[in-house]
Amino acid sequence: MRLVLAFILGLIALPLIFVLAGIGGLLPIKATSTPPQWEAGIAMRVLDASLEKRAKGLKNPIRADDKAALAAGGKIYAGKCAVCHGDSKGPSKWGSNDFYPRVPQFYQGEMDVNPEEAYAAVHDGIRYSGMAAWDGQLTDKQIWQVANFAASIKPAEPMKH
Repeated sequence: MRLVLAFILGLIALPLIFVLAGIGGLLPIKATSTPPQWEAGIAMRVLDASLEKRAKGLKNPIRADDKAALAAGGKIYAGKCAVCHGDSKGPSKWGSNDFYPRVPQFYQGEMDVNPEEAYAAVHDGIRYSGMAAWDGQLTDKQIWQVANFAASIKPAEPMKH
């Protein structure tokens, strides 16, 4: 009985201590802090599961091989996304250093999404990450175009010396 009571008390005490530390200003809030590996791992698993669930049932109205749509998506990406997510020239210094959690750098292979998952992320945004919802800022067609483009990005080849 004491073991069960201690277990229940532990389940209540640890979150309570965490909340009190936060309210007391004892938890770090600097966006430039490096996220610990365990936190980044958990966050990526949660994000993957959430995007997979949100993307289920979405029907992409644009063919994946539609070159004009990919070009249009690339133009949107260059103008609105690359500043945080990087481009073929390299990672975004801002997105890879000054966000907590760090912004995935697509050209460095940090994110593997299909068009439906990318659409869900762009359309709805991602809480607590700085990723805004673009619904209302871009048309649905534009969101699909940039989602298809983002999903098609392959990591850049390392530069040869």
